[in-house]
Amino acid sequence: MLLTQLAYFEALARERHFGRAAASCYVTTSTLSEAVRKLEAEVGTPLVNRSRSSFQGLTPEGELVLGYARRITADQRHLEEDLAAARGQLVTVLRVGVVPAGSGWAAEVLARLRRRHPGVRFDIRSGVRSEEIIEDLRSHQLDAGIIHTAPGGVRGLHVTALGTVRFSVVGTGHAFQREFGQVPSRITGSELSRLPVALLSPRMLAREEFDRAVQDSGVTVTPVVDADSVGSLLSCAATGQWFSVVPEGDGQGDGLCRVPLVDPEVRLGTAVARLDTRPVPGIATAVDLAAEETGDAVASDPCSHPPVG
Repeated sequence: MLLTQLAYFEALARERHFGRAAASCYVTTSTLSEAVRKLEAEVGTPLVNRSRSSFQGLTPEGELVLGYARRITADQRHLEEDLAAARGQLVTVLRVGVVPAGSGWAAEVLARLRRRHPGVRFDIRSGVRSEEIIEDLRSHQLDAGIIHTAPGGVRGLHVTALGTVRFSVVGTGHAFQREFGQVPSRITGSELSRLPVALLSPRMLAREEFDRAVQDSGVTVTPVVDADSVGSLLSCAATGQWFSVVPEGDGQGDGLCRVPLVDPEVRLGTAVARLDTRPVPGIATAVDLAAEETGDAVASDPCSHPPVG
């Protein structure tokens, strides 16, 4: 069993198409297909469901092999990275998942990491749920993530706290004038319940925390719009028809008015997460240090750091 066979098989599972998988590995389709067939012969069972050579999904055995393949190829990549670092420079592509409220945190952490390791590049997946990021970390499809944290931490992950995100209500000045006669200094949950509101989707942890907070305060807020990204919520608010509840500071400079949400005040913890592995790869150590520096900067002077946006 060769590492290249596992790498080609992992690419096929990711791309779900022989041609695209081959292109991503810079080989011909026939080369990749033959490597996968040799892997199947070695393990003694079909791994891929085919129809006239087209990809039709993995067999149950293929799903089992995929988990091992991802771990093995991740270890190979980390070994190559650490050997390069031992020669004087850490060079890699860091795959990062970011929750909707975490774009500013991600920018700060990655900027700190890049200053120390200029050979590192980044592949960012934004607007992803914490649960999806955690799943992709465990399956080695991401290297790090900006997630919302829950009490007790997350099993199998190394988590470095960054700070908290407070939510505010955004809308156009005209919309606030229409509803309040002016742009208010704050908005309560009771006032919010009477407005046409856009919120993050119910499947997101940030929305779950918002719902819990308003329910605990005895308020019911029924949104007109559910969206899976902060960008979509800001676009809704920009029409003047809706008021969006978003992380404070996200989308700075977009011309919208921001009003703090109080009674209840909704806050979420935010952290950098990675797999808790031994030995710790060099890139993971670099991520930890950048996250710790960011968290320390916020703790020492929170007003100096824009946590989001």
